[in-house]
Amino acid sequence: MIQCGALNYTYRGVPMIKNPFDFALYPMLIWSVKPRTLIEIGSKEGGSALWFADLMQSFGIDGHVYSVDIVRVTEYAHDRVTFIEGDGRNLGATFSADFLRNVPRPLLVIEDADQEYETSIAVLRFFRDHLRNGEYHVVEDGIISDLTQAPNCNSGPHRAIKEFLHAYPGEYEIDADYCDLFGYNATWCSNGFLRRVSEA
Repeated sequence: MIQCGALNYTYRGVPMIKNPFDFALYPMLIWSVKPRTLIEIGSKEGGSALWFADLMQSFGIDGHVYSVDIVRVTEYAHDRVTFIEGDGRNLGATFSADFLRNVPRPLLVIEDADQEYETSIAVLRFFRDHLRNGEYHVVEDGIISDLTQAPNCNSGPHRAIKEFLHAYPGEYEIDADYCDLFGYNATWCSNGFLRRVSEA
């Protein structure tokens, strides 16, 4: 029931696919972190980027959202959102090291792309070189293989998180304050709220 509702939800008339638990978790995270820059990988229709920008504005955060997708969103505009054409598997072609070095901090990264292992691991590896201590990288859809509407998915994000944390021990921690607030992994970002605790 929750999944079917989420697939039909809209924000300001724009489709936005989010779990109701995550509607509660993201405002908590954004209020706590107060990101000046939010990078979203996976725009879909653009609804979540608009929502994130409105949240930041309502919280008095002077921030900006950069939302990346293979097909750039062109139907909607927001002063605090920049929609960009780009590939999560090749983010070096979209964001230069100089750009990421100079964006206002804190930086919050949210990966909500195609649920494929190759994309999730590429995004994790790319931002490992750019996130600073205390900043977050949220990986969505680790729960995907458990959803009845996606029975053939293999939970690529969950596999990517597991392998990434194993490859770089001590650099990130799973923040259970968000993942488990409503019960163990009661979120579509299962084990996916990753906080940088040590830089490489």
